[in-house]
Amino acid sequence: MTLGGIVGVWMTSWTGVTGRARGLLGVSGASGAISTLFGGPLVAGIMLLEAGAGALAAAALLPPLAAAAVAYVLVTGFGDWAGVPVSGLAVPDLPEYDRVRPGSLLLALAVGVVAAVVITGVRRLARALRAAGPRLGRLPLLLGSGLGVGALALAAGALGADPRDVLFSGQSSIPALVAEEQVGVVLVLVVAKGLAYAISMGGGFRGGPIFPAIFLGVGLASVAVAALDVSPTLAVAVGAAAGMAATSRLLLSAVMFAALLVGRAGLDTAPAAVVAAAAALLTVRLLDPPPRPA
Repeated sequence: MTLGGIVGVWMTSWTGVTGRARGLLGVSGASGAISTLFGGPLVAGIMLLEAGAGALAAAALLPPLAAAAVAYVLVTGFGDWAGVPVSGLAVPDLPEYDRVRPGSLLLALAVGVVAAVVITGVRRLARALRAAGPRLGRLPLLLGSGLGVGALALAAGALGADPRDVLFSGQSSIPALVAEEQVGVVLVLVVAKGLAYAISMGGGFRGGPIFPAIFLGVGLASVAVAALDVSPTLAVAVGAAAGMAATSRLLLSAVMFAALLVGRAGLDTAPAAVVAAAAALLTVRLLDPPPRPA
């Protein structure tokens, strides 16, 4: 780790970087060493985050983390007890992805940017629809939004897609989405889901905003699966990371969730997932920056 930090700082001596940026590059060098030692970028990111948070923040994190562990034990079971039956989020039967390729990183970059553009458009459409609420009235807006989502599902079904993939949040539809072999059907699902997502948020059916965004990200990556024979494991990791980062604006959480979805078969997709999440986060901040504090 020390050697990595030295390399990072040494590079600043001939790049002209000074101030806080120089320290950041030093930390980046140490992070590269941590990733090499511990087998991936996720451990490095979490270690740096936890170390930089300080003792007070770490103490504040302990009770909710312990509660999360207890809740998960209730799902997985304890001793002879099988636990509470809850459907898992991991995508089953994914082929093993065992090597990062240059094309994988380029695909991750493209999916991250496009996913951020699409989700920003969805949010803007939702805000425009929500702004019309006082003029239309709450009940007509709710009814019209419900009818609109239903019409989109019927239209998608008429074009060869499964209407249920449009109607619901999307996490149970990801395996079928990445297995779809027709590019046209994937594009129909992405367009219909995006419009239904915007109508639902703008019309008052808020639900959960994350899973539809993940579905959109995986759908965009699945275009490459159907058209270019890209690994579906890579598509799930890249799409999930991009979609979640674009809607939540959280980097590490998005990459961690992508790793959960692909499981052991996709351990080597982590670098591409990081690129996708970072590209999505930077793009969405550029297109839709957070309001400045007064």
